[in-house]
Amino acid sequence: MRKKTFIVISLWAVAALCWAFVFALRYTNRTVFVHTVDLESMPGIRVLDANNATFQILRMKPNRVEIKWKESSINLKESKCRVKKLDYQSVHVMAGFNNKQYRMAIDSGYYGEVLVNDVFVIENDLKIYPLETGDLFVAGLCHVDKIEIGDMTITTPLCFYKLNHYEWRVLGLTIWKQRQIIFGVQLMRQFRYVLIDNIAAEVEFSKQESFEADPVETWRHYQMSIENDKKNIARLMIEIPIAGEKTKIMFDTGHNSTLVMAENKWKKLSTKLHVVEETNDRAQMPYGWNDIKRITVRELCIGKKNISEASIDVFNDDNKYGPDFFLLGMECFKDTVIVLDFEHNLLWVRKPHSL
Repeated sequence: MRKKTFIVISLWAVAALCWAFVFALRYTNRTVFVHTVDLESMPGIRVLDANNATFQILRMKPNRVEIKWKESSINLKESKCRVKKLDYQSVHVMAGFNNKQYRMAIDSGYYGEVLVNDVFVIENDLKIYPLETGDLFVAGLCHVDKIEIGDMTITTPLCFYKLNHYEWRVLGLTIWKQRQIIFGVQLMRQFRYVLIDNIAAEVEFSKQESFEADPVETWRHYQMSIENDKKNIARLMIEIPIAGEKTKIMFDTGHNSTLVMAENKWKKLSTKLHVVEETNDRAQMPYGWNDIKRITVRELCIGKKNISEASIDVFNDDNKYGPDFFLLGMECFKDTVIVLDFEHNLLWVRKPHSL
């Protein structure tokens, strides 16, 4: 009898410990946004001179800096470079740097050439030049010798760094740190085209050959341009019908959603859509977590594609991007091939039934 009682108590104790562990794991397993005050005060960090082999600081003004970049080049062994697209809805490829491999975002939503975070700077012992530009996202310049993507080499790109990153913590311990490296729109525009194949999971960059939509009837195209916003920041814009109305919208290959917008934009669009569900949520953004409304609509038409049960993220008008924030992500192109044709200023979308 005593033995049986001991076994029962032991089983209850094990069950209680397992339950406590699961409870603790659930409520302490979280992703946090970490800020670094500065890098230049850290031991071992090297600060560049204002006039060095890669760039010169021409003028420093409040909230603005003028930079002369001396060297930046992209070299391909062949006329085109085709690489594997990683298993993301947004566009990521593997990139080589300092004999290490990193996931690199091909991100038309980033206005510059290359952007890295504080973890990447520290782990690779990059030389930096801090700036005071008033920019929410960049903290300074850093020196990158070269980045390799497949058979392509990018030499001394104009590279900024930021002072934050995300971490995954379990039971208070850091399990993972974000090592971010972004390939922005100012590099993308140096190609004749960038092709993103979400079926074969590949990305193609072409420096010499033009894109040919062959056969042309299997493709649709939309006007594309790079425009500067009110803060003189370059944005990749496309003109595409949304809910039956021709719309100019920022196109972000680094975002895996369908549509993201400020409340101001949603008020107008919502009159044309049937809302099925609305929930409060949070979204990871370059500047940290942001409270959003995640709205599901019965059907959303983008271009010629009807998306059932489409999800739309709505930000408050006081978000860091302002009340005109409005972007199109990669969700509605997940089953097709798209081409950013910088030579002809067109976004090509292959009709899914033509694949």
